[in-house]
Formats: sequence, C-alpha cells, structure tokens
Amino acid sequence: DIVTSAISSSSLDDIKTKGWVVFSDVHVSRKTKDIALETLKFVHAIAANENRGILFLGDFWHHRGALPVETLNEIIRELAKWTQPTIMLVGNHDQVNVNGSV
Repeated sequence: DIVTSAISSSSLDDIKTKGWVVFSDVHVSRKTKDIALETLKFVHAIAANENRGILFLGDFWHHRGALPVETLNEIIRELAKWTQPTIMLVGNHDQVNVNGSV
C-alpha cells in the first residue's frame, strides 16, 4: 500500500500504536489558520489519549507554492508539540507547481 511504500517496513514495525487517526485536507492559509490549529490540536489529543499514530492524507496547504512565513511558523510550533508517530502524505496543493515539481 501507499504508506508501506513511503516508509520502510522495518520502521513501520517499530511503531507501536493501537491504530491510526486519519485526516486530510486542512488547507492551511492565513484565512484558515485558526481553525487549522484547532484541528491539529484536536487530532493530536485524540491520538495521544488513545495511543494512536497520526496519518495525514494530503492537502495540508491551501495555495500551491505560497507559504506565509507567520502562518508557517505557527503551524510548525504546533506540530513540534506532537508526541505521536506521524506520517504525512503530499497532496496536490502541497506541491510547488501543478506538475508536482519541487
């Protein structure tokens, strides 16, 4: 499956959780930053309370190729608090351009 191909099977074996909290399409922008931060806190709280890993299925950012520094910093500060194993897949909004180039 896609997760296994993205991560070596030996590292998946090392992840000891009772399953996964799965979410996607946060579409972070200046306009959505506050609700996105609340969503991230909520997802992590569930995962931590239930000893689950976190699997994000893509489209973290809203505008392709544009990351406002202040918004990016706030999101990074929140993600830095996470204690659960986390896998984040890239969505089409997370690519630098429509062709998927970095």
